[in-house]
Amino acid sequence: MKTLTPISAALLVAFSANAFADNNNAILFQVGENNMAVTDQSDPSIQNNLIVQAQIGTSNDSDASQTTGTNRSVTTHLQIGEMNTAESSQQGNTALSILSINQLGQSNSASVTQFANVVLSGTFVNQLGSMNEAFLSQFNEVVTSIGAIAQAGEMNVAESDQNRVTFSSAFINQVGMTNLADLTQEVVTSSSAFINQVGMENGAQIEQTDDVVESIGSIFQTGLMNAADFEQEDEVVASIGSITQVGQMNAAGLNQRGSVTGSSAFINQSGSMNVGAIDQNGVFAGSALINQVGSMNGAEVNQNLITASSALVSQVGSMNDANINQESGTDLSVAIINQLGETNEADIVQQDGTSLSFANINQAGSMNAADITQKGAALSIASTTQLGSDNMHTTTQTGVGQTAIVVQIGSGNMGMITQ
Repeated sequence: MKTLTPISAALLVAFSANAFADNNNAILFQVGENNMAVTDQSDPSIQNNLIVQAQIGTSNDSDASQTTGTNRSVTTHLQIGEMNTAESSQQGNTALSILSINQLGQSNSASVTQFANVVLSGTFVNQLGSMNEAFLSQFNEVVTSIGAIAQAGEMNVAESDQNRVTFSSAFINQVGMTNLADLTQEVVTSSSAFINQVGMENGAQIEQTDDVVESIGSIFQTGLMNAADFEQEDEVVASIGSITQVGQMNAAGLNQRGSVTGSSAFINQSGSMNVGAIDQNGVFAGSALINQVGSMNGAEVNQNLITASSALVSQVGSMNDANINQESGTDLSVAIINQLGETNEADIVQQDGTSLSFANINQAGSMNAADITQKGAALSIASTTQLGSDNMHTTTQTGVGQTAIVVQIGSGNMGMITQ
């Protein structure tokens, strides 16, 4: 049953009759089911306006918009119940304005949009409950603005999209189980993207594409069976990508490709049965770092077409596996693997044009295996240090002016050096 109380009608008339002037207020309150609230404020110079829409019940719809030069204005939605929908937008030279949607219940949907020259503005979506959906979009010249989604509950979905973003930030915070978060930034300059998840079986993805300059992206997960994917591609300059996972059976993937310059990629994992992978393609003056603490961890770093780049893997635990590949014109590069524990394996390969490169593997424990290969190496140094028992090492260097230093202390160690 669709209802519009006399009080709400009176308020709507009283505060929105002059919808084409400054200092307008539109306040609406509805209780019941299948209600619809629509408020539109439009004027070439909208300033100091307020839209407040509150709904309590089921299957309600709340829609509000501020258009054509929104300035110093606020739009807020409050919905309590189930299967409610809220949509809000600010467009056309939006400045110093705020969009806010607050929902309490289950199976609710929220969508908020700021576009066409958004400056010093914010969009916020807060949801408490289960199976809620939140969509946040800022595009077409977003400058010094914030977009944030906060969800607490189970099986929630959050998506945030920023296009042509400068000096802006996007946040997704989720607490609960089986939540999904997706954050995209395109044509990004001096901006940041953050996803924080606490719970079990969460999934997070950040994508920064098409000219990512001086920007930061971070995924933080705490819980069980989390998965994270991070993409920075197409002209990545002076940017940082980071994934941090604390728990069990976590998986992380981080890719920087398509001309990466002066950028860094970090994966930090603490727990058991973690998997970390970093892929950098077309790298210049970049770095990749993986830290793992626990058991049965796996780490892999690939850098292709690199110059003056470095890769570092540190593992503390048991049954760890580490692989570093730097290939195709490796120049002035450093690869380091440190493992402390049991049944560890380490592989470093620097090939085809290796110049002024350094490769190092340090292992302390038992049943460790180390392998270093440098081809086309010039003025390169390979060092393998193993402390424990049943260790093996293989070092192969081809080129001019190489030095191989291997120290093995324990029992059952084997070694081979070919230069």
